[in-house]
Amino acid sequence: MLSLIVTWRDRDELVRALPSMVVAAESVEGELVIVNFGGDAQRLDTQLEGFAGRVRVIAGPPQRYFHKAVANNIGAHFARYPLLFFCDCDIILPEGLVAKLVQRLDTSPGHFATLAGVRETETNSRGGRHVVSFGYQLDIKTADGRRLRIVDNEEDANDGTRQAPGLLLVRKDDFLRIDGYNGQLHGWGWEDQDMISRLTLGAGLTRINEGHALHISHDDDGRIAAYPPVSSRWESRDRMFRTALANYDDANFMGSFSVDTATHADFADSAMVDKVVA
Repeated sequence: MLSLIVTWRDRDELVRALPSMVVAAESVEGELVIVNFGGDAQRLDTQLEGFAGRVRVIAGPPQRYFHKAVANNIGAHFARYPLLFFCDCDIILPEGLVAKLVQRLDTSPGHFATLAGVRETETNSRGGRHVVSFGYQLDIKTADGRRLRIVDNEEDANDGTRQAPGLLLVRKDDFLRIDGYNGQLHGWGWEDQDMISRLTLGAGLTRINEGHALHISHDDDGRIAAYPPVSSRWESRDRMFRTALANYDDANFMGSFSVDTATHADFADSAMVDKVVA
């Protein structure tokens, strides 16, 4: 029923998150698909020990930089099931949450879902000092009467909570209607909000925002080290947002799934991680 898609490049947090992901996928008779986008294969294999036959790994040739949007599109291309759940490699999913969201979506045509938030495993992982919380609200209205509202915030230093726009559950048919993620947005910080924007403003879907998970805390180097160099993640996020907003102003709500899967046709299924010793 569900393909749970995780993109990865040399992130060791996966070993802590993996058990919850396997349980979540199997609870809905689904699959867990990990897209290794330029990471060290042996480093990944080490984290997958004990899960032989329960994880599919999609991998290709070396990549200069990590590209989350393209990697998600590749994962969707290989997905076997009609529902897609995109999840970061550093998320510990509580038991029953994914099954609950699948049931909710199954009875709600015209909808997609995101988790309402995550809690950091280390409170104040961002190192807030005097400013303990900050965020923003994005409101967009289009000429055809569609409206978008996204509320987002950085981690609250007091309780470790924040929003989770990248933890996305969507029907594959709806995902393909907008041609998937937009590979034009390369960097950290807006490809997830862009999907919410385009599913809402382009496909006309309504967002379900429900449930919480744990985010395994890490520093900014872990967030942006594998992307093209920037002075900070905020520089990357601002550039991506401005590109996305220009697309919306042109009534362009299409992604790059078709182009990405053709360009990266050399990615392949590693046959259920047979080489990993259980």
